[in-house]
Amino acid sequence: MSEKDRRAVESALHHLGVLSSHVGHGSLDDPILFDEVCLRLGASIEAVSKASEALRQRAFGPARPAIWSTRNRIAHAYEYIDPQLIRDTIENDVADFEGALRKALADLASEH
Repeated sequence: MSEKDRRAVESALHHLGVLSSHVGHGSLDDPILFDEVCLRLGASIEAVSKASEALRQRAFGPARPAIWSTRNRIAHAYEYIDPQLIRDTIENDVADFEGALRKALADLASEH
């Protein structure tokens, strides 16, 4: 894998770290917090989209379309997004997404 892959994964993890901080400071019922969480979730997914196809396939496999779909909903249909979708994503999917990114980063480090 490349330096570009490493930077993409690190950027995605950075956005998830900020997202986690936001979630820890309040409720997603707060519209400002909800906006911040959506922004960081979408930015994280967008960042990892800059990584190579090989890394994305290895890290996320068949979950890739659902991950990108979440980003598309945030980016292109934000005013219609179901807040429960974001809550469910934060509660049920972000930990696995972050875990896959951390594993990808560790794999990249071991290649060098």
